[in-house]
Amino acid sequence: MADTKKELKAGWKTEAEVQVLTLKDVAKHNTKKDLWIVIHGKVYNITDYARDHPGGPDALFEVGGQDATSAYEDVGHSEDAREIMHQYLVGSLEGASSAEAGGKTPSSASTVQIVRRGPAQEVAKVTSEPSSLKKYAELVVFALGTAGAAWAAGRTGALHKAAITIERLGTLDRVKNIKLGNAGFAQGFLLAAGTSTIIAIAGMRYLQKLTKMEKDPFHLPAHRAASHMVVSSHHPVGAIAPAEYRKFKLSKKIELSNGIWKFVFALPTSTSVLGLPIGQHVAIRGEVDDHTVTRSYTPISNNRDLGRLELMIRLYPDGQLSKYLSGIQVGDHVEIRGPKGSMRYRKGMSKRLGMVGGGTGITPLYQLIRAICEDKTDDTEVSLVYANRSEADIMMREKLETFAAQSNGQFKVHFMLDHPSDEWRGGKGYVDANVLKKHMPPVADDTKILICGPPPMVNAIKKGLTSLGFPEPGNVSKMTDQIFIF
Repeated sequence: MADTKKELKAGWKTEAEVQVLTLKDVAKHNTKKDLWIVIHGKVYNITDYARDHPGGPDALFEVGGQDATSAYEDVGHSEDAREIMHQYLVGSLEGASSAEAGGKTPSSASTVQIVRRGPAQEVAKVTSEPSSLKKYAELVVFALGTAGAAWAAGRTGALHKAAITIERLGTLDRVKNIKLGNAGFAQGFLLAAGTSTIIAIAGMRYLQKLTKMEKDPFHLPAHRAASHMVVSSHHPVGAIAPAEYRKFKLSKKIELSNGIWKFVFALPTSTSVLGLPIGQHVAIRGEVDDHTVTRSYTPISNNRDLGRLELMIRLYPDGQLSKYLSGIQVGDHVEIRGPKGSMRYRKGMSKRLGMVGGGTGITPLYQLIRAICEDKTDDTEVSLVYANRSEADIMMREKLETFAAQSNGQFKVHFMLDHPSDEWRGGKGYVDANVLKKHMPPVADDTKILICGPPPMVNAIKKGLTSLGFPEPGNVSKMTDQIFIF
């Protein structure tokens, strides 16, 4: 391993040896024969490495030509993986900060192990292996403790006295009739019980170490939160899978307005559950012009909608996956996998949620709005600003207005248009600091702002929010961030 690291370091490039690139430059390299990605502000040419990727090449093809930082950190990688990547460095991203370029390094106190979970996924598992010497020392201590307890019991005659007394009683039900003044029995019974308990606990703990159980029974919490690999009972295991693409039949394809389509896919049975935690999305994969293209979409359906998966998608004439989706017909099968994403909504996450959406960016926000408004026990206050070009572009307007009307003020929505008609009575123009100040909740520890929309709009909203006192968000959003960007 040491020799390998020396060879890799010998091929490392300094900052002066790499070029500065834009995301547009990187986007040109998104095919299997020419594959670039961005991670923490650095640009890598991973064309030759893709076939050797432990998680499978599809995981890399899916983020080709894009900023893959979020996907990279979601999976987790070892320090060796970071060193291997450096030989594929071709440039740095224009405008990337030094913090982004630095990335993350794992703690030296733990060993990071890459574990295969499926054909296109890796999971970082952190373990702390006890040394062989420590195991033997614990065995000796366990043996000495057990022997000492047995010797003490033998010297006092407690075990013998307890055995004789219990035998004379005939049944344990009569133990309650023994007077506490019977010191011989009390001493024997208590010492025997204590010795047995010590031996049982010590044996359980040692067995736990030998079998590498994650937790022993004495440290198990009353309720264990689900990880990203385990779907809790509130989010039941469903038809989709995070580690593999599965085929689903297209049952409906409806054009709702100019360029906006509703796709309905059938789950395996009419009672199947999607299995998507609130706030997460799915990925669709298709072949376009001899190379694989994937895009992520947030369903407008949830686990209450049995037997179906519903997506609302705007198809663009020059969009790569749009070409694929335009061509599929009812009855065709499409490859879908999930859940994906770092957002996992839970009731009580924040007292107030401010949301700003633009165009099709409403779909992840709508998923949360629907979950909150349909749950009568969820008292989270939600304020939404939804911006579009024209009135015809407003997606799910009727449902949003219905939620607002039935919420008794808990959910408020403000529509804005760039090119309104003369009859339009809603907001006009762009979402700026004044609009945010009026319609978003004020800065507070129990407030979170969620944003989803086109990049120019998102950048403008981030600046507006920071001018109002919100902390500046990072490039990769985390659940703990006060400003979360889908």
